[in-house]
Amino acid sequence: MGAPSRAEATDEQLRDAIIQARAWIEDPDSYRAYTRPEPAEPGGLAAPMRTKTAVADSSCNLCAAPVVAGELIGRMPYPRQPYVPMAWLCAHCLVDRRAKPRLTDVLLRVFHHTLSGSNTTPLNTTEAAVLLEALLTVRPAEDDEHLQEAITELRQGIDAPEPVMQLTYHPAHAAVAALHAANPLEAAAGDAAVLSAVAQHLDEWQHNPQNIDQARYRNRSLWRQAVLDSTPTPTILSQRGGPFWV
Repeated sequence: MGAPSRAEATDEQLRDAIIQARAWIEDPDSYRAYTRPEPAEPGGLAAPMRTKTAVADSSCNLCAAPVVAGELIGRMPYPRQPYVPMAWLCAHCLVDRRAKPRLTDVLLRVFHHTLSGSNTTPLNTTEAAVLLEALLTVRPAEDDEHLQEAITELRQGIDAPEPVMQLTYHPAHAAVAALHAANPLEAAAGDAAVLSAVAQHLDEWQHNPQNIDQARYRNRSLWRQAVLDSTPTPTILSQRGGPFWV
């Protein structure tokens, strides 16, 4: 239920565990569905392993959008390493973030795939179109070759017959930097907050102002997590951790 151990579980987590255990006893097949979820379609989402209505006001553990008591929330299946499990997600992140993506959803994909050490960010056609539309409103610098690469890659990915494209490392980062430099205050409130946080952390990883020694960590994911943890100006992404499988 997201608790490190039974001793550290909150009352709500213990209640959730009891409810879930009773459900498994009544329907043993549901336990297999919980531990072995059906794989997601390319560019889609796996089915949530648990849903419920929120008992109190809170916020989504992925996008940070407010969640009002009574709204649907849920948890995704546990991912493979180096990704970490997410806590409760809002209905949009649980169901629609890939089929009906906001700019925030695409930015979070860039962030978490980069945080995991990946050199590419997989985007489906709809996500690529959302990012391309945002980039076409930006006036690019003439010498920003990586941003032009991003626009080219997105157009090619949208026109390709495959359901998923791979946005490469430097073009993805150039896209984030260009959107942030344009004027993030013109974006929706949620998009602006996530955009600012993603841009900050990507810049910190590039310049490493805290001089975190990468050689001390066995992979880039652990090093980037250390940089995230040591930031002097924590963001909504710092608070939520990760990397998450998005």
